[in-house]
Amino acid sequence: MKKVITMLLLVSILISGFNVNVNAKSYQQQPSDWAAEGVNQAIADSLVPEKIQCDYNKPITRREFATLMVTAIFTSFNEYNEGYEEITKLGWEFRTLTLDNFLEKVESDIKFTDIDDKYIDIASRLGIVNGLGDGTFKPDNYITRAEAAVMFTNYTQAIDGGNPVRGAREIEDFYLVPDWAKDAVSMAYSNEYLKGTRDVIYGMNTLDIKQKTIFNPLDNITREQAILVVSRLQSYHMLEILVLEGLIEICIDDLFGGFFVTDNEVRIKSNNYNNKYAGMNMVVRPGSPVENFVHKYPSGQLGDCFLSPAAVNMTLNNNEYIQNFLDGKHTIYDFGIITVEHNPSKEYFSIVKHDISYGYIIGGSNTTEYFDDEMNRKPVKLIEVIECENN
Repeated sequence: MKKVITMLLLVSILISGFNVNVNAKSYQQQPSDWAAEGVNQAIADSLVPEKIQCDYNKPITRREFATLMVTAIFTSFNEYNEGYEEITKLGWEFRTLTLDNFLEKVESDIKFTDIDDKYIDIASRLGIVNGLGDGTFKPDNYITRAEAAVMFTNYTQAIDGGNPVRGAREIEDFYLVPDWAKDAVSMAYSNEYLKGTRDVIYGMNTLDIKQKTIFNPLDNITREQAILVVSRLQSYHMLEILVLEGLIEICIDDLFGGFFVTDNEVRIKSNNYNNKYAGMNMVVRPGSPVENFVHKYPSGQLGDCFLSPAAVNMTLNNNEYIQNFLDGKHTIYDFGIITVEHNPSKEYFSIVKHDISYGYIIGGSNTTEYFDDEMNRKPVKLIEVIECENN
């Protein structure tokens, strides 16, 4: 009798184990054919954490997404900096950007109650990810393609353009995109970071569309889809640039003073780094306003004058504003969507703020724009200069 019971238990265990294997979700261990080239290239370039080099059609989690983006950005940034011809003369405090030295130099009051993870902390300081409004991050939640578009665009907005009108016109299921993600989906789509599942077919001109694309905004984005976007960002040289809070791009020279980042705001600490081979000194063109100040002030301090989005940066590039900054005058430059405050206190040289009620800024090249409620492009212009008393 005992033998019979033992045999029945064994059969039961075998059947149970067999059912578990049958019912378990099986994911692809190789990238899909359409994604293989980009995914394999990203892996070859050391942009992809080893933990997500498998289960390629599995939805990516918020934690995995943050880890992927930070890994790709740090790898590309470090590789770019290794190309400096005068690297041995720069006197950098450190030459390789790591998780620890970044967190030391870029402080923040952004904390999550349900996760303590360096990659997530860094991704929040870069402006890629945010919490869910209740202090949590929900690291194991999957993200949709619309949410991924927001995360990519949060980072690239200060260094790349986009056209939300194109996305609204060419995406057949655009009506499914949540309102808070429409601009980001359009920009990610127009920049071809995230594509649709079929080609757009035009008529005699681009306004005559015979077949629109399908974007599937509410579907979860898979690991291979996210990796493929990173591969595209790498090919466009977007990942070589370090951007804080999606607002300002910085070089390694700028890090040595330090920053404090909070929601939609970057505070730039006093920077006394100085080296004649620093980027600020090496790229100044004869006849430019900056030429009058090079070698008279620390290169780090001079570089801090221009830590702001592109058009704002260009507007502040004149003798009067530079001299006011270097003289320690407390001034506020109001651009509407962005404000830049110089010498607000002894601790900070500048504070750059982004008014999110205007939506995304569109950076890149020498212009900065934003989209109004009707999706019209508007240039960012200096509205007011306010002189304040020093604290």
